[in-house]
Amino acid sequence: MNKRIAIVGSGPTGIYALQELLTCSAKLHITIFERSEIAGKGTPYQRGINDPSMLSNIPSVEIPPLPQTLYSWLLLQSDKYLADYDVTRDQISDRAFYPRVVVGDYFRSQFSTLIDRASSTRHEVQVSESCEVEDITPVDDMFKLTIAGGNLEDNYVFDYVVAATGHSFPNNPETSPGFFEAPLPATALKTIPSGEVAVLGTSLSAIDAIMTVATTYGKFRRTKNGILEYRASKSSSRLHMTMMSRKGLLPEADFYFPIPYLEPRFCTEQAVGDRIRLGSSGLLDDLFDLFKQEVAIADPEYAAAIGLDELTADNFAEAYYGVRDKIEPFEWARQNLVEARRNYSDKRTVQWRYAILITHEIIEAAVDCLNADDLERFNRSFKSIFADDYATVPHLSIERLLALHESGRLEILALGNDSEISSDGLTRGVTVNSACGRRVFDTFIDATGQKNRSVADLPFRGLVERGLISEGWTITTTGNQRRTGGIDLDAQCRPLISGTQPIRRLFFPAVAYLLHKRPFIQGITSAAELGKVVAHSIIADVDRPQRSRRRSVKKVQIVPLEAAA
Repeated sequence: MNKRIAIVGSGPTGIYALQELLTCSAKLHITIFERSEIAGKGTPYQRGINDPSMLSNIPSVEIPPLPQTLYSWLLLQSDKYLADYDVTRDQISDRAFYPRVVVGDYFRSQFSTLIDRASSTRHEVQVSESCEVEDITPVDDMFKLTIAGGNLEDNYVFDYVVAATGHSFPNNPETSPGFFEAPLPATALKTIPSGEVAVLGTSLSAIDAIMTVATTYGKFRRTKNGILEYRASKSSSRLHMTMMSRKGLLPEADFYFPIPYLEPRFCTEQAVGDRIRLGSSGLLDDLFDLFKQEVAIADPEYAAAIGLDELTADNFAEAYYGVRDKIEPFEWARQNLVEARRNYSDKRTVQWRYAILITHEIIEAAVDCLNADDLERFNRSFKSIFADDYATVPHLSIERLLALHESGRLEILALGNDSEISSDGLTRGVTVNSACGRRVFDTFIDATGQKNRSVADLPFRGLVERGLISEGWTITTTGNQRRTGGIDLDAQCRPLISGTQPIRRLFFPAVAYLLHKRPFIQGITSAAELGKVVAHSIIADVDRPQRSRRRSVKKVQIVPLEAAA
């Protein structure tokens, strides 16, 4: 009997899993469930959830292979389509950045191509849109899916289930008047009235929120001499936005670097792997020594300037941010943008930035092996420098922030280490008490990115109630367990029972539940990696010799895939 596979979610992780599964030599029956109206895009790129002003920070050259590259797909689009998103045909390149909704259209196109490709192979692929999976429960050695509003007589039973649910944000983020616990969906932010708006965070997620509100009340235009300006509408008289973070620093502009990554010389996969095998005691400090050697050999001048020889994993971040936090944030952004553009033009790489970039995933591989005390140290400071380095933003995003600041509509606030945000006593908005004093805002948006989800957040209660899903944990130096959030998975994204026994045929490559041990996992490259990991595991299992079994399974009624929207 053909193996039946359910993929719950059709974003990038599901797409890359599908692409790999189509290489299986055995015939597969694959069913893809997508709760939104349009399959094949994913939350970060779905129209409506994202505003056209929101930019993606991954260029075509960094997107793992699909039937087409983003670059080649864009060249095939009509002039009208490109004009709708301010994309100039002669400036399309494999290193440029485009609106999130454009990337979503690209993924939808690749998804449809894969579906068409499957029809010419031995495999069967069916897609159900506007179809929410409410629960997953084990039935003998298979899994049954409960579909919202589904007919109880339908038998959604599968040999393998891949829960590729991706990012997790609330459908209604406004939990109280003027308090938004997430920056998505963009349609919710469009309802924010003109007034004092606070945005917690300064990353691209926060910039997305700022741009959604800004384009609701005005437009960005270029002057004849090429300067970007923000022109507010008459209804925006009270609009003023404040970005807030502990340090009050803006992200840096995307910098030029070789792709694919060059190999590190000291902080290599081999060196880190060898050190992991020696055990968790002292692991973080030894990892930092490898990292320090890498930065020193890459950029001796930078190493000397920050006193790298004397730094540790606990205070490196202070030196890393030390130069930037002495300069007014928008002035630093202006200088950094000029430098980044010049380096792109000259194809020059800032070596210390690149050393951090090419080691971040290698360091991440060891996070799962840190004891609880070192994990706490890592999360406290060292982790942030990697996120800051790889999460640089498009040059246009920096330009827009500068334009908003010049128009008097945007400022940035450093909250310090001891701040309080409260809605007590207010009919709308929040009060922010920080080192800068007391401020009252009409609207507050938490734009700090995807939160770490745990077992309590998992919608599939049938698995939880049967003890098949447990919370992530790590070991303290005294040998005790400490919870970390997330869910406990093996290297193939299979849930672990009692921390050791994986559940065969069930996979959870869902970003929100992996952040506790994979802090840098967000992004398309991570989605591709996760999709391939689970697909390879399924293919290997399908190819294993197994006893012949006869099962009676009713045919699943699936909604056919509509034409690309």
